[in-house]
Amino acid sequence: MYVVRITQADIGARVMIRRRIPGPIPLSDVLGTLRSWSAHVLTVETAEGTRVQITEDDVVAARVIPPRPPARRPRAGADAQVPTAPGRLEAASDIPAPGTIVRTRPVRRATIPDMTEQGTAPNPAPGTATETTGGQAASPSDAGSDAGEAARG
Repeated sequence: MYVVRITQADIGARVMIRRRIPGPIPLSDVLGTLRSWSAHVLTVETAEGTRVQITEDDVVAARVIPPRPPARRPRAGADAQVPTAPGRLEAASDIPAPGTIVRTRPVRRATIPDMTEQGTAPNPAPGTATETTGGQAASPSDAGSDAGEAARG
C-alpha cells in the first residue's frame, strides 16, 4: 500500500516521489527538491539540476526524506605517494585478470617424489631418524611394528 505523505507545505524540502509512467515498467522514482506545486502539477529539481514535472494523478507514493549528507572531504595529499600495506593493490591497473591466483606471501616449493620408476622410495619426512641395517633403511617406527607383529604372531 502506497502512501502520499507530502503537502504543499513541503515545498523546498527533499522528497522522493514514485509516479506512474507509460511503458513496460509502469513506475519510476524521482528524488530531488520539491520546487513548486500548482495547478495539480508538482515540479521536482533533481541533484543534476533537471526539473521533472509530475501531475497529481500520476503520484503513487511520496514522502519527505532527510537532506543530502555533506560531501566527504578529500584525502590529504591525494597527489602524494602513500605506501600501501603488504598484500594490498596499488591501483586499479594492478587488479589481476579473473581466474588469476594472487599470493601475498611467498610459497615454499614443494618436492614431489618420482614414483614412476621401480625400486624408488619416497624421501623420508624431514626430522625422521633412519637406521641402516644390512643395506636397507629402516625407520624407528618400522622396528616397533615388527616387534608388535612378533608378539601377535
